[in-house]
Amino acid sequence: MRVSQIRHSRRITTIVLALLLGGVLVACASNGSSASSGANRPDADNPAPAVQNDPTTDLVAAQPQPTQTPEEALAARVNGRAILLADFERERERRTLGLTVEPATAAAFDADVLQTMIDQVLIEQAAELQGITVTDEEVEAELSLQRTIAEENEMSFEEILAAQLYTVDEYREALRDMLLAQKVSEVIAPVSPMAEQVHSRHILVADEATARMLLDQLNQGADFAQLAMQYSLDGSTAHTGGDLDWVSEGDLLQPEVEAAIFALQPGQRAPDPVRSSLGYHIIETLERVEDRPLSQAALAQKKQKAFLAWIEGQRAAATIERFVGTP
Repeated sequence: MRVSQIRHSRRITTIVLALLLGGVLVACASNGSSASSGANRPDADNPAPAVQNDPTTDLVAAQPQPTQTPEEALAARVNGRAILLADFERERERRTLGLTVEPATAAAFDADVLQTMIDQVLIEQAAELQGITVTDEEVEAELSLQRTIAEENEMSFEEILAAQLYTVDEYREALRDMLLAQKVSEVIAPVSPMAEQVHSRHILVADEATARMLLDQLNQGADFAQLAMQYSLDGSTAHTGGDLDWVSEGDLLQPEVEAAIFALQPGQRAPDPVRSSLGYHIIETLERVEDRPLSQAALAQKKQKAFLAWIEGQRAAATIERFVGTP
């Protein structure tokens, strides 16, 4: 049993150097025509042929030729703003690195990739309304920091980027998106770094009979920590006597356990085993604080939860047209 069962616990690139041979080829063509033009060069013995002017030809040549620019294919449209199919295919290629996408799940995978791109557009649109921007200096500072981290680990920053199918310019834009999302989340979905928290412990067993047997022993004065170390199936807490540490609302994956913890006062034990998808829990609350600072991990999780709730609201209010994947 892992703690993740109880508690909740862009990509970088070698710059592809293209050899721009166009100028060289033009130069070679020019040199070649000079070398071979002697037989056709007009002189006294070989006068130049008279050129007949065709006014129709001149008129056609003088007219600007229209260029056909077919409309680019779209993957989606968000409140009228297009997501290009080419950009979607590029992002999908990055996301499939190291993965095997089965044909049966390909459409769902495409939908997931597209949703992240749709969410980014929603974030950008909200940023525009709020006047939130990311400066070039902020992007370069983050890029420099990541380059330094790569160098400290004796890795080539460009090679890391290339392995993730990014050019440096593409990665700059990815960083800009990330920084913009961070700024928007702080403005749109602010959260308090404080929260009501409960310090508790539990013993997890597989069946109700065992749980009631342990409850009887506790009621007769047995040591909670000793029984947890001996019987608890939660390997992440058994060695600490079942200690779940400080818990705030939303921290635990098992809502029944969390509800029972918050229903108790310090020093109280749940009178009956609490059933969850993992088994049966004996729960005891040790301490309770109304306004306690959240840990870094808990605060990050709280921010993420608030931001996801905001995104859900944006999706519901937006006009979104999807042309790939499944909704």
